Amino acid sequence: RRLFGSDRKVRFRCDYFPFVEPGVDMSIDCFACNGEGGGCRICRDSGWIEIMGAGMVHPRVLAGVGYDPEKYTGFAFGLGPERIAMLKYGIEDIRLFYSNDLRFLSQF
Repeated sequence: RRLFGSDRKVRFRCDYFPFVEPGVDMSIDCFACNGEGGGCRICRDSGWIEIMGAGMVHPRVLAGVGYDPEKYTGFAFGLGPERIAMLKYGIEDIRLFYSNDLRFLSQF
């Protein structure tokens, strides 16, 4: 809320990600259309912007990397701060964050 405004609505809901089970996402109402959707390219007409996904690592993922899923569990989450900055500041290309161009990076 400090980044996008104190009036932003936040929601948590169950979601599907193939590498976790169960999965959850955290979204904020769209700051471009104020959660109304209707032709908004930022939220793709949904009124919501996914900020973070999370969940318990799927047992097949653990087994696939050599861990016994009967013995080990894991929690996965991803914030994607670059994506949030892209939305907030209208940046078109995520690769700019990894270009090491100080003219670009010093703006933040």
